[in-house]
Amino acid sequence: MDPGRRQRLKRLVGLHARPVIASVLDRSHLEAFIDSSAQFCFLAQTDLIELEAAIARIHERPNKAVFVNIDSIVGLAQDRGGVDYLARLGADGLLTTRGSLIPRAQDAGLLTVQKLFITDRSNIQRGVAAVQGSKPDLLQLMPAPVLPFVANHEIMRIRPVIASGFVTDSTEIEAALSHGAVGVSSSSPKLWEYERAS
Repeated sequence: MDPGRRQRLKRLVGLHARPVIASVLDRSHLEAFIDSSAQFCFLAQTDLIELEAAIARIHERPNKAVFVNIDSIVGLAQDRGGVDYLARLGADGLLTTRGSLIPRAQDAGLLTVQKLFITDRSNIQRGVAAVQGSKPDLLQLMPAPVLPFVANHEIMRIRPVIASGFVTDSTEIEAALSHGAVGVSSSSPKLWEYERAS
């Protein structure tokens, strides 16, 4: 395994104490994340021309890490070239719905998060097969309110789960964690200060 990737994997233990990953959707979110206690962010909806500066700004703080949502960056190819470009910019990880990008991103030294939407029971097994094939480091399950219905399903055991979508307060963070998620992502800055009780 790439030494840089190994170091990034070790940092994920920080999710235990601070399990909220900031979903950064615009410039004001970026500054709020930098000033927050959250250690990780999912960077989305950023213009390609601003991407390098955003990653560099995040890395001005030594305890911060950025996963770029490659599916939502306008102008960034969702292919090998796009993955390699993110690695060159210094992204710590990549978030995508596309399982085919996961092995390439890992080869480039990036941590990987595969996003999976659970719409009904019929697509859970397809999701399991997809994740078993791509082997991401983390699995983002959406929306978070489905977790009680899948808490005992295999989908929760094949990769550590980040719950996302419709997480609006600390009660919902705690519910997601109690149903097996290792973390949650939220675009609400007020939740980025959440700290798990020891």
